[in-house]
Amino acid sequence: MINRQIAIGGTYMRVAGICLLTLGGGIVIASSVVLASPSQSSQAQTPPAQQKANSQFSRLPDGPGKETLIKVCGKCHSPMNVIANGQSREGWENEITKMAGLGATASDEEFTEILDYVTKNFPPSATKLNINKATAAEIETQLGLSSRQAEDIVAYREKNGDFKTLEDIKKVPQLEAKEVDVRRNRITFQ
Repeated sequence: MINRQIAIGGTYMRVAGICLLTLGGGIVIASSVVLASPSQSSQAQTPPAQQKANSQFSRLPDGPGKETLIKVCGKCHSPMNVIANGQSREGWENEITKMAGLGATASDEEFTEILDYVTKNFPPSATKLNINKATAAEIETQLGLSSRQAEDIVAYREKNGDFKTLEDIKKVPQLEAKEVDVRRNRITFQ
């Protein structure tokens, strides 16, 4: 008896059993029972890329408009684009208009819901963060990086000395250059 999961056309199936019957002359008849397995966890059926995206979006604050933002904007962007770039209502409105022009599709009501959500949860930052003086906790909260990324920045700085340019920050292992680029206007070195 074999009991294993196989994927057929993106659907997971469970092979419940295989029976072999040997007839005279070496003829073998094989029979198997394949059952759809709805009891499999949604995590097992969710592709790894989608699992990663879901965990990234968990960093967004809950509230009206979050799911709409994920549905409309998550097709092309990481939530870091939103978290790292607080703007005024006018700034967010210009950003949404630009994205609609580039192909983002949603109803007027959905775009308004997204605008209300990002305006409330991601206002413009009043000050820039001195990356050479900031603690890991300050880097995490003010730049919207993960605690691991913030700790890596501090550890790298302590080992190699103060950062002088954005290019220096991009040398931090496990920190993608795009993570630094989207935050460039919120970082200072003095």
